[in-house]
Amino acid sequence: MSNKNLIRLNKVTKYFDVHVRAPKKDSGQMDGFQSMKKVKYPALSNVSLDIEQGDWIGIIGKNGSGKSTLMKMIAGVHEPDKGELEIDGSVLPFFGPDEVLHPEGRAEDAVMVKAMQVGLPRAEAQKIYQNIIRFSELEDFTSQKIKFLSSGMKTRLLLGLMLNINADIYLFDEIPSTTDLVFQEKVINRLHKLRKMGKTALLVSHNMDEVREYCKKCILLHEGQVIAYDDTDTILRMYTQI
Repeated sequence: MSNKNLIRLNKVTKYFDVHVRAPKKDSGQMDGFQSMKKVKYPALSNVSLDIEQGDWIGIIGKNGSGKSTLMKMIAGVHEPDKGELEIDGSVLPFFGPDEVLHPEGRAEDAVMVKAMQVGLPRAEAQKIYQNIIRFSELEDFTSQKIKFLSSGMKTRLLLGLMLNINADIYLFDEIPSTTDLVFQEKVINRLHKLRKMGKTALLVSHNMDEVREYCKKCILLHEGQVIAYDDTDTILRMYTQI
């Protein structure tokens, strides 16, 4: 029996306003003063997808192809301008290694914010707080504000958050890496554990080895459209040809 669909997009389109130079008029107007006009740019166009429970799907495409827009729509940051988007389950999004941790907050504040995103009560979040701190190896730095943590500590905290809060659907827009090989191994083991637990994940990455490691299937986006959805090796071959 097949798993149920947790993510369904039906002919979804998302526009953003962009400013472009208006056509020149024969008015002697200097280039530096050429007028601008606002147009609707389709970051995603007519996208239809079904993601089943337990799927780990890579999202591949050149810069500007719509990868992050797709992730943010599934996360609820953006709403479709056209089409239908249905999500069945809690979603935990991570928008790359530059995801903002409030500089004036502490590790506990970061945990509470992420837990709130998946609807986890504060009391439950406090129970997993110590697990996240141990995973992140920040036991001696919990009283420090985020702005005083090193970049490596912030990365470990992000990884601890993304891999230790329970959700149905995980969205990874680039998994941040560390130079600590022992810690990297811990991250890899945790990702495989989440997959064995039947969790669902979408992974945006420019690291093709990483995509092969975790994803059996991939979506290829190009200029806001899904041009293929197939097994990972097939998609990666297609990606090198566009």
